[in-house]
Amino acid sequence: MKVLNLKPTKGVSRENFIFRGILELSIWDLGGQERYLERYFSESRRELIFSEVATAVFMVDSASVNPEVRDVFDNFLNFLFEFSPKIDQVYVLLNKVDLQESKEDDFYQILTKDSSGELMEKISFTPVSVKEGSAQHRLIEILDYEIQKNTLSMQRLGKIRHLLDELKVNTISEYLLFNQPDGLLISSTFGKFDSKPLQFMKFEIGTLDSNIYSIYQQIMELQNVSDLSPLSLSTVVYESENCWILVKEVSNGAVLMVVTRSKDPEVFSSVMNALTGETFENLKFYLKSSEF
Repeated sequence: MKVLNLKPTKGVSRENFIFRGILELSIWDLGGQERYLERYFSESRRELIFSEVATAVFMVDSASVNPEVRDVFDNFLNFLFEFSPKIDQVYVLLNKVDLQESKEDDFYQILTKDSSGELMEKISFTPVSVKEGSAQHRLIEILDYEIQKNTLSMQRLGKIRHLLDELKVNTISEYLLFNQPDGLLISSTFGKFDSKPLQFMKFEIGTLDSNIYSIYQQIMELQNVSDLSPLSLSTVVYESENCWILVKEVSNGAVLMVVTRSKDPEVFSSVMNALTGETFENLKFYLKSSEF
């Protein structure tokens, strides 16, 4: 999300999201203004807000030290552990450490003073900056940890990796599968592959700055083909000095990138065949069947 001009959350914002294409999230973002806090902690609403929580993140503005936040934090923890007793870790993000006036150390002391050792083992503090991207990176780390704990997610990830490895063996090329909504890598034939989150728009050939859409449409009309939409074009081919790069939609939520190891015509042909073959269709079917 673009966060530079993000306005404060009013009350509770709810959103369903598929992280890395395999983990279903129901995100509750709780606005931190005082009038909203009173509602969250009220006897009539606290159970609704704090029950069945799988991952809890508490963020504070470390550039504005306020001792009263300790009371908010204590209520947050008390109701969280009461209504979601299976929580084994609470993540605290001390935001705005990019600012010179940031006092994250002072805030740490406020939030931890007189806390028991048992409680401290359940709380993880991280200085972050939303502006510089370290807060987003930390959230990605936290959610990746949730994937590792989720058996079903690990099974899906293992199946996807197996299918990508099949494609690699058959074409002597490398494959990277990205999730469209968050731009994060789902899996690749490189194993661990680190990159900055990518900003994917919905990948349709008609969104490119070209005339391919209209030209293709005219060709179809000349051939008296009317039932094939130009938007069904879902593959783009790029050429470098040493290789071919192909980008193809797999499903509504995933984009596959293929990087060949050479510009040998036989390698290119094998990739094109693979992208219409049984293994690719299995990958496409599996990703669709895994949708929530």
